[in-house]
Amino acid sequence: MATATGKPTAGATTPAVTGKGFEFDIIVIGGGPAGYAAAIRAGQLGKRVLCIEKENLGGTCLNWGCIPTKALLEDGEFVRRIRTEAADRGVTVGSVTVDFAKIIGRSRSIAQKLSKGIAHLFAKHQVKHETGIGRLLAPGRVRIEGAGGAKRDVTGEHIIIATGARPTPLPGVEFDGVKIIASRQAMILPSLPKRLAIIGAGAIGCEFADFYNALGTEVVLVEMLEHILPIEDDDVAVVLDRVFTKRGIDVRNATRTDKVESTATGVRLTLSGAKAGVVDADIVLVAIGVSGNTEGLGAAEAKLELFRGRVKVNPQFATNLPNVWAIGDCVALDFRADSPMAGSRHPDLAHVAHHEAVSLVDRLAGEGGEPIDYRWIPGCTYTHPQVASMGMTEKRARQSGREIRVGKFPFAASGRALAAGESDGFVKLIFEAKYGELLGVHMIGQDVTELLAELVLARKLEATEQEILSAMHPHPTMSEAVMEAAAAAGGRAIHI
Repeated sequence: MATATGKPTAGATTPAVTGKGFEFDIIVIGGGPAGYAAAIRAGQLGKRVLCIEKENLGGTCLNWGCIPTKALLEDGEFVRRIRTEAADRGVTVGSVTVDFAKIIGRSRSIAQKLSKGIAHLFAKHQVKHETGIGRLLAPGRVRIEGAGGAKRDVTGEHIIIATGARPTPLPGVEFDGVKIIASRQAMILPSLPKRLAIIGAGAIGCEFADFYNALGTEVVLVEMLEHILPIEDDDVAVVLDRVFTKRGIDVRNATRTDKVESTATGVRLTLSGAKAGVVDADIVLVAIGVSGNTEGLGAAEAKLELFRGRVKVNPQFATNLPNVWAIGDCVALDFRADSPMAGSRHPDLAHVAHHEAVSLVDRLAGEGGEPIDYRWIPGCTYTHPQVASMGMTEKRARQSGREIRVGKFPFAASGRALAAGESDGFVKLIFEAKYGELLGVHMIGQDVTELLAELVLARKLEATEQEILSAMHPHPTMSEAVMEAAAAAGGRAIHI
């Protein structure tokens, strides 16, 4: 492994190509949020860049994740509100019919448009792009395996691995793409299923539960841990659980999936734990996490070091090989033992991958490179209501031994939220008591993913409880809940 300074350890492989004989300054393997951002930034800096992507530019996020799923979720919410709120808003509608194929088609068209946009940006910044599988042969040398088995070797001074990740199957249960599916198949089903079981209630599982429930599918959501969205603050998870249950989603927390069997009509799940039983469904979506795309990434002779199927890197994104770097969801980041993040795993998020890419390329180009502070990574889940968070949960803050103050403001007390018909949820802010340092942000409600940016910036600029409170927020807006939550921490909230 590389040292904490990013320099390779003794005995690392000697570069296959040296001096000025490289075809490219930077070769990027992978064209997702990490890869295309690295390639574009390098192009902006005047570097000779090649990006190798096996499928569509934009990777999983743009084509099969972040963007097209939001299109589905927005359409699902549109249908739900027509069905459940039209009468209360004085609007009379007839029978609502859903054209599932058209909803799927709109999502796909948005993904295709954005993928073409990446190609345009590549051309703008003179980034070369090849479709194929990139295989690391040695430092400085990559083999491109294209369609039809064609192979070509290219050389680059720096190699950046950004191959992303893919869904992890349930142990002993392989994906078949028809009855037992991952998120990609869930986005392009040929017809709306009557019954859908979802294993795993993290962000992906909850978002698909939200979407399919909105369109009328009977959804069972199974989570092994105590709460859905288990990495979020407990108060947030409880509210989303309540909303989901009210809408008819069968939420089964603290419940383990012991068996998944294919039947003549679909699948059967055998469950144990708090809500044990047998569940029959047309399809089961497995959403228990992701694994790094590293199979066949490096030739055996390259001796690229992996850890649990991911590329092992240090905080400077250096692998064990000289001038070979890795970023994004494919990495296992080895935090220093004295780091506040020691023992934590790399956050697999598109915005993390993007910032890692820009930071690395700037550093390689001598432009400094802003380091990533992994303590303050914003997280968003686009259910309805949305979930947004950053920093410590209340439980973790109390376990840390700090003296804290917690401010919480419910959207039920927000005039803007009531006017929008979106009173579920709250803003919860956690501060260190003595100096007012912002330690945690936890929100659930309408468009709270947009409110989060204010608090990300506040944390970046080290704004305190008092400074957030004294910053004048416009009225009437959802953002007033941020100001009121800061006030509530000190018992100064006006509207509760």
